[in-house]
Amino acid sequence: MKKWLLIIGAIILLCSGTLWFVQYRFFHIEPLSKEQAIHHIETIYNGHVTKAKNQGNEYEMLFTRDGATYMVMLDATTQQTTDLKLKEVESKLPLTEEQIRHMVEKDYGDIESVVLADNIYTVRVEKEGQQRDLTLDAYTGDVLSKKDVQPVEQPEIVNVISKEQAMKIALQQLNGEVDSVDYKETEDGGFYLVEIETKNEEAVFQIHAISGKVMSVTWDEDH
Repeated sequence: MKKWLLIIGAIILLCSGTLWFVQYRFFHIEPLSKEQAIHHIETIYNGHVTKAKNQGNEYEMLFTRDGATYMVMLDATTQQTTDLKLKEVESKLPLTEEQIRHMVEKDYGDIESVVLADNIYTVRVEKEGQQRDLTLDAYTGDVLSKKDVQPVEQPEIVNVISKEQAMKIALQQLNGEVDSVDYKETEDGGFYLVEIETKNEEAVFQIHAISGKVMSVTWDEDH
């Protein structure tokens, strides 16, 4: 009886050893190495690992992505990630106006104005008599758009003769005393009405306000 018990015990030990060998041989998962852990994190997060610290069966990983730094814990055996945290966001300042001017001037000509709004620089330049508006990314300096500026037609400057000049022209027609001078505005430049009175005559002279030409004379027959 004792012999059979020894035989049965030996069979159990043999089976246990065989089972352990099969499990270890076919089902055992090797923990990730440090290099494998880094590759795993960079693959799943599409970032760049800057630090990997082994803590028992886990790795504490620091990685950067899109200007931000993150920390995450990686189980070396299950490859599961936990405790993902945002550690730091890169502080990036826009380019200065001086930097933008230097970038633009060498390629697009003389700068007329520079305006910054909503992280976009709008720069007006002039080259060979042609003005152009450029929009640039305030952080990268990349040119986002170019638009030619149509020249604005300047209104023709019209020189209107003065009240005194109108009086002088009227007095050349009739030497007397100026009774009144009125200006009337019209689409073709306007005119003056100059009323002159003498001892024997009275007349109103209509004088073009731009050319100074006497347009008409109205005599007072009752004077």
